[in-house]
Formats: sequence, C-alpha cells, structure tokens
Amino acid sequence: MLAPTVAVAQTKPAERVNPNAAVSSDFEKRVAEYMKLRQSAQSGLTTPKNTQSPTQLTEYQHELGDRIRSARPQAQQGDLFTPEVADLFRHLVSQSLNGPRGMQIRKSYQRAEPIRGVHLAVNQAYPDGLALQSMPPSLLLNLPKLPKELEYRFVDHELILRDIAANLIVDFIPDLATPSTK
Repeated sequence: MLAPTVAVAQTKPAERVNPNAAVSSDFEKRVAEYMKLRQSAQSGLTTPKNTQSPTQLTEYQHELGDRIRSARPQAQQGDLFTPEVADLFRHLVSQSLNGPRGMQIRKSYQRAEPIRGVHLAVNQAYPDGLALQSMPPSLLLNLPKLPKELEYRFVDHELILRDIAANLIVDFIPDLATPSTK
C-alpha cells in the first residue's frame, strides 16, 4: 500500500515555463542581428565627434541611413516585431496602462503632445521637423531593454523602433493601444 504514495512523492513538480521568455529572446536575437548589420554599415564611416556642426551631423546621419537601407533593402514591418513579438508588446503596454501607474503614464503621454496622422514605413527616415514623442519612463521600464543606439517612440497608435544616429525607422507595431487610448 505504500508504493503508490512513494511514487507520487517522487514525481517532479511540473516546471514552470514563462511563455513570454522565448518570444522576448527572439526579439533580442533580432535586435542583435540588426545591430550587427548596423555595425557593418557603419564601418569606414567617420563618426562626428565633438562637433556642433549641423551639416556634419546631418551628412553622417544620411550616410549611415543610406548604408543601412542598402544593407537591408527588403526590410519590412514585422522583421523585428514579428506577430508574436508584437503580441508580447501589446500585452506589456496594456499591462503598464492598466497597472497602478497607468494614470501617471497617460498624463505623462498627454503632456508631450501626441503625434497624429503620420504615415510610417520601415527604412524610412523619421520625418524631419516632426517632434519625437517622449516615452513615459514607467512604460519603458516594462519593455525589453534596447542597445543605446535604438529607442522606442510612439507615433499616433504605432510603436516605432528608431535608430537614433541614422534617424531611421527600423520597424514598428501598428495599432498599438497607446497611452492616449481610454
């Protein structure tokens, strides 16, 4: 009579698996691949240092952007933000907006004058003269960390991944519930 009890007691508990870990890891891998491509595109290009010259900075930005576009001519929406990654981001943003700091995030977002009515495309330069919507820090804490060369930005109801030095839209998630959504 003791045998079944001992068998049950020796069974390993089911391992808990974080279903988002694999998706997050896939996103990090895709970002790392982009960074490798970016580094290759940047090789041989002189980075302006200690300059206040807008001309030099703009020339560098355009050259880097052109090189990256040439290195990934077939780039399209969803290359980094795959449907699974986009679903994860939707969940993370929703979690932040509906969490204890949701109201604070919405107020922060509204103070920054949200951008509306802009058409975006992958490999497109972020439009000149268009303000960069600041990202609520409480929201950023809930998103996967990026290398210092990349940043998240909201443009209307889209979350973009922007290459800062190249001023390039690397990818975006359309129709994301942004903090302006009630």
